[in-house]
Amino acid sequence: MGKPNLAIVGIGEVPTGTYPDRSQWDIIYETCIQAVNDAGIHKNDVEAVITVAPQAQPQLTAEISFGKIPEELGLKGCKDVCICNAGGASTSNCLRLAEQLIESGQARFVLIPHVTVHSTIPLPDLINFFAKAGIDLQWEYPYGTTYNGIIAMMTRRYMYESGTTEEEMAAVVVSMRKWAALDPNSIFYGKEVPSIEKVLSSSMVSSPLHKRECNVLADGGAAMVVTSAETAKRMGCPAAVKLGESARYFSAFTTTRSTEGVKDGFVNATKEALDEAGLTNEDIDIWNLYLAYPVGHPIFMESIGLCEHGQAGKIFMEGHTWPGGKLPWSTIGDAIGRGHTGSGVSMANYVETARQLMGKAGQRQVTDARYVFQDTSGGSGMNFIATVWGRNS
Repeated sequence: MGKPNLAIVGIGEVPTGTYPDRSQWDIIYETCIQAVNDAGIHKNDVEAVITVAPQAQPQLTAEISFGKIPEELGLKGCKDVCICNAGGASTSNCLRLAEQLIESGQARFVLIPHVTVHSTIPLPDLINFFAKAGIDLQWEYPYGTTYNGIIAMMTRRYMYESGTTEEEMAAVVVSMRKWAALDPNSIFYGKEVPSIEKVLSSSMVSSPLHKRECNVLADGGAAMVVTSAETAKRMGCPAAVKLGESARYFSAFTTTRSTEGVKDGFVNATKEALDEAGLTNEDIDIWNLYLAYPVGHPIFMESIGLCEHGQAGKIFMEGHTWPGGKLPWSTIGDAIGRGHTGSGVSMANYVETARQLMGKAGQRQVTDARYVFQDTSGGSGMNFIATVWGRNS
């Protein structure tokens, strides 16, 4: 397959939050109907359904794996169905599979949904799932290593090497929450944006990570309708067109990868995606990053040369990444601002990328946004998938 030939033409989403009365299938129905209607097509025009595998939801995963979504939605034109699991990179791979089906002529329109309802999963099951997922069961799990603990060590190391202060790290959270406060689908929509002092005064989880620097598990879901770039152009509707892509694999476990290896992966995958799109860093209007914890953002910013080493924290602190700033950054606030919906954070970022390029982002709309850089990462950060998206007009 040559140059990317994919466009997002329809999106649907429900607010992230704790909604135990909102069932998984309620979310699937609502988001898929929204996406199909937004695309301006009939539901029977959907010829394939490729679903992001729900995490820690085995019954729902089994139902989707055995083809329940097309039947439940009455998609009479559907020719094929599958489910994809690559952790937080699942949506990227759903899009790749969809692109293959579209390019080969097997499907004209593909529906890609995701749903997570953490609030109805028994707490012991949630704890056990996240205690084992992406953790080496022989060398890490017996000693109670957690993601918060591992990321705390990474954060401490980065701060030591770069000279970044706790205040500058907290400023990343403030930036994320600035965007989240404007997002009707965020768990923090309309809520007070914490100051740096408030972030640092929240309880310590694992030094130097405070409570407000860690993720909040939440319920949520979204869906997209995709087609070829040519079909999107003929439809004449607002769309997000994929212009370039690249990826790097690191390792299965956070503790077995080197910082330098990750930085090199950031640099090379980003450059290759931009080169394929025929663009440079300076052309990007929005950097839509999914890196889960605060520390990933300054590391990425510095790695690809958007600023000098040790200066990213100041950029966040000075408000350049905020709404209205010169460097719009993670316009849904990443998992810190949106709430963590398992593999769905990457889906939410793709929906946001499309929303910005379609001009449908409301108060968060970045003026004249033409090019968006988007990434996803799976598992414990096992890989980095870089994509560049543009408007279809």
